[in-house]
Amino acid sequence: MNETSTINNFIIALFDGNKLVNTISIVPTNSLNLNKGTILPLVNIDMLSIDVQLDVLVYEFKITVIQQRDIKPKKTDSKLLGDSNYLDNINETTSIAQRFINVLTHQNNDENIEIVSQTDLNVLKNWRGDGLDGVQFTIELSIPNIGTSC
Repeated sequence: MNETSTINNFIIALFDGNKLVNTISIVPTNSLNLNKGTILPLVNIDMLSIDVQLDVLVYEFKITVIQQRDIKPKKTDSKLLGDSNYLDNINETTSIAQRFINVLTHQNNDENIEIVSQTDLNVLKNWRGDGLDGVQFTIELSIPNIGTSC
């Protein structure tokens, strides 16, 4: 198996092992199709670039974790979003992202995949106007360049 397949399968397996995640996709972020059949929370893994170095390949991914916002039909003058599950969504999606990062940071893996860099978690509020909340971040992961892509 080549490095690209190995790193993608590794990432998918980490998210698939998280009981909070219902759907995993690997499409470009701007093409993410959120049809009615999509079961949320959803994790999208968007490969952005590959930096081929002598000893490693560095893959850059944009990870988007989203959940549907539910609005309770009650009138309130509060500005604390108490009529929705916004904070629950941010808590749940942050937990999904945090667990992924923690596993990569604190546990060795057979493929020697390591974090090179990562951005802060960007909070998504009513993302794309679709009533979705969540987090998004960019992460660079390295895998040894053993030449199996050739």
